[in-house]
Amino acid sequence: MEAYKNLITNISLFVLIGAIPSLGWATGIMLPFSLSTLFLFVAAFCAVLCCKSRSNSHFFKKVLLSRGDAWAISDGDKITDCSPSFPATTIPQLKEYFDPINANKLSAALHQLFHQKTPFQFRLNAAKSDAIYLFEGEPIEDRFILWLKNITDQVHQEKLSQDLLKNREEQLQSLHFILNSIPVLVWQRNEHQKITFCNASYANALQTTPEKIYEDSLEFIQPRFAKVLARKAIHTGELQSFESSAIVEGQKRYFRIYEAVHPNKTGCTIGLAHNITELNDVRMEVKRLIKAHDEVLAHLSTAISVHDGEGILQYYNQAYVTLYSFDEEFLKTNPRLDEVLEELRSRRQLPEFADFPAYKRQRLMQLKEQIEPLEGLMHLPDERTLRTFSAPHPMGGLLFMSEDVTDYLSLERKNKTFLDAYQATLDNLFEGVIVFGSHSRLKIFNPSFLRLWNFDVNDVKSGQHLTTIIDKLKDFFDYDEDWEGFKSKFLEEITDRVPKTGQLKRKDGMIINYRYVPLPNGDHLLSYTDATDTLRIKHIQKEQKQAIETAEKLKSAFITNISSELRSPLNTIVSFTDILSQQYFGPLNKRQIDYVEGITTNSEKLLGLVNDILDLASLEAGYISMEHRPTNVPSLLKSLVTFFDETVEQNKQYLVVKCHKLVEEWPLDEKRVKQILLNLIANAIKFTPTGGAITVEAHLNNETLEICVSDSGVGIPPEEQEFIFNDFEEVPDREKAKTVIGLSLVKKLVELHGGDLELESELEKGTKITCIFPKPEQSLVEKDKAREVS
Repeated sequence: MEAYKNLITNISLFVLIGAIPSLGWATGIMLPFSLSTLFLFVAAFCAVLCCKSRSNSHFFKKVLLSRGDAWAISDGDKITDCSPSFPATTIPQLKEYFDPINANKLSAALHQLFHQKTPFQFRLNAAKSDAIYLFEGEPIEDRFILWLKNITDQVHQEKLSQDLLKNREEQLQSLHFILNSIPVLVWQRNEHQKITFCNASYANALQTTPEKIYEDSLEFIQPRFAKVLARKAIHTGELQSFESSAIVEGQKRYFRIYEAVHPNKTGCTIGLAHNITELNDVRMEVKRLIKAHDEVLAHLSTAISVHDGEGILQYYNQAYVTLYSFDEEFLKTNPRLDEVLEELRSRRQLPEFADFPAYKRQRLMQLKEQIEPLEGLMHLPDERTLRTFSAPHPMGGLLFMSEDVTDYLSLERKNKTFLDAYQATLDNLFEGVIVFGSHSRLKIFNPSFLRLWNFDVNDVKSGQHLTTIIDKLKDFFDYDEDWEGFKSKFLEEITDRVPKTGQLKRKDGMIINYRYVPLPNGDHLLSYTDATDTLRIKHIQKEQKQAIETAEKLKSAFITNISSELRSPLNTIVSFTDILSQQYFGPLNKRQIDYVEGITTNSEKLLGLVNDILDLASLEAGYISMEHRPTNVPSLLKSLVTFFDETVEQNKQYLVVKCHKLVEEWPLDEKRVKQILLNLIANAIKFTPTGGAITVEAHLNNETLEICVSDSGVGIPPEEQEFIFNDFEEVPDREKAKTVIGLSLVKKLVELHGGDLELESELEKGTKITCIFPKPEQSLVEKDKAREVS
């Protein structure tokens, strides 16, 4: 624009210069100059003006080029000048350079510029590239200048900036949404510790709005504590925290509160508080559980100690003190693990180690490195064996457990010995034994089981199912074409957990007795015995027993019959002899009297023998029963002495009765006891020489009555003592035979009282026979009384 102004100025000067000579010629001043001189002057002046105009045009281009944008000068639809970077030299070319989509917009803008001198500015896209241009047009006097600037990078940068701004706005909105959504109280304080921002959780905790909080500086805990924490964070530049309680929605809640320095604002802080009520409840529960756990551990018999990661003793129970004989004052100082080990070593409560310092280092390293439980045995110098166990503790460090297993190991060794003995016994049993579990699988069997059922060693193995073993016994039984039914019944019998015994008959004639016993642990025990020979022997024994019983009956019947047949003529002989001895039919001479006395004596002896035989036969036949009733023992003994007075006096012997003062009445069958004592005293008198003594003594021994008959006779040889009480034993001496029968009867009568007979005899020193009578039951005495009354 400035160049055009200069051009107009030059033209004005040119007109002025031309007017001056004309005025000079008109006035006569310029007359001395010729026309050629004037022409030269004008030409020189024009040359000067032309040079100046070119200089101004060059300067104008330099000004346009200095902007850096492409430009073009147009005087309408024609471009008269343009910069080298301008993409077209004509207006049509310019329109073709841009995207056809913008053709109408471009044509309208150029039309308004050229005809109405309306400036414009807008963006256009290149037709053949992705370039974006800022296109401007403005009028300059009667011409127009067009500007074209490539703003592709600028547009892209603007788009990136807009996208970044949009993303940041979205992030800010998301952050704001997150802060309002999380159940954590968040706030920001300014340099005066006044809250300038808070999230929804903070406002909800105070049951108000954020604006009200900003306005009134509301705090959800005591403001003094909150602001002190904020100032401390600013002063130290570090995160500060503490725990406090607050009433939220009418309930007491516990919070962990944090204050940190704002990273971008000096003197400002950011705070947050999260609800740790549940954590606090858990802590209290953990403390309660730990306390309960400690109480349980305190009463355990297992020694327990806990060392933390640094080796410091944190817990021990009383069993720990007792097991290692600790001074509890030492443990109360919370010693380190290495100090505990030194203390134990000094009292020989640890094994001997070749390198004890290395052992201590290893134990200390375990406190931090052990991650799995470890178990082992520790043999102490005092011959104790401890089982030790260590495991990581949840609170850090290790938990140590120790238990004295000396007795347990000893018992285990003994148990193993017993088991070995039991196994050896089982293997050598004549019975076949098999044990199967509750799952019906074989656990134990012995060789006799294999032998009884003709099994090979490989036929039966532990773990086999019971049905498999039973199927192998199929050929031993007669099951009437119904093996499954037979097997089911057999299985039921040996698995119903009801103890039983039974008998199995095999096809081969073998008879096997079995016994089923349910074991307490749910297992089943079966034992098998080959009873074939046993049953055969029992059958033979039964036949023999029947034969013996028949013979005994025949013998008893024979003896009874013979005795009865003998008693009648003996009674007749005794009666007639008594008549003769009384001399009813006339006097007898001395020889006749001697004969009659001999007949009477021997007849009475024979009659007594027959009576004893009859009594023995009655006893064996069970015809004699005891009738117990209270009997005055001293009176009974005195009557017996009176009975033998004449005999003793004739033999010049002494019969002494000794009865203890405590002996009075005793439940006895008086008739049978008299019979017993008469036999014993008669035998004692018979085998006692002249001048000898016979003693009858009665005394109490605990709950029994003992009546002893002793003599100072010849005694009984040891070889005869064996059969002295046997029935009808063959004895060469006829007198001794009668004695044997009498003593046999005595023994049976005493035994019928529930008592016993004891014999003590020594040759040439005498014999002592003791009758022991126990006190019968009260009910038995009452029955005998009732029988007597009836």
